[in-house]
Amino acid sequence: MSLILIKAKSGQRIDLSKVAKKGKYVELAVAGEEYHVIDSETGKTPEDLQVSRSGNDLVIKSQKDKIEVIIDEFWGECSAEQQCFAVFDSAAQVTEQGKVIVTQVEAEMSGFSSNDIASGTLTTSLENGQSFSPWTYVAGAAALLGGIALAAGGGSSGGKGSSHTGGG
Repeated sequence: MSLILIKAKSGQRIDLSKVAKKGKYVELAVAGEEYHVIDSETGKTPEDLQVSRSGNDLVIKSQKDKIEVIIDEFWGECSAEQQCFAVFDSAAQVTEQGKVIVTQVEAEMSGFSSNDIASGTLTTSLENGQSFSPWTYVAGAAALLGGIALAAGGGSSGGKGSSHTGGG
């Protein structure tokens, strides 16, 4: 198994085990590009991946494979008008698998709807120093929205005035 960096718009596939020097690979961000890091065997984002922001760079690390990918100037070369995207597979609540998309547009957890969570696709940006694991990000957002719904008193399951009858 090895990790592959995919540049979807340009069609490039880079085997990181062949190009990383001392466990590190740096790719200059290109406006409009879409980046993926996948396991060569599964074709999916590895579950141990950690994604973070360091200055204007997007940093993608795999502890298991001891590889660090830096998309240099991800927040510098790319802008709200000419965005770059990094797309990661994640666990989802309803669908088998979801996606987390990191881009330059500022988005906060409070902006996500239950439909976003149910579809398993979330779009976000990162503050400098912020990091997350794509495989737990969607589940965390779902838990946050579930807690908000409970606090707001949502989620009735029938009760005294229910007109539900059995049979059929």
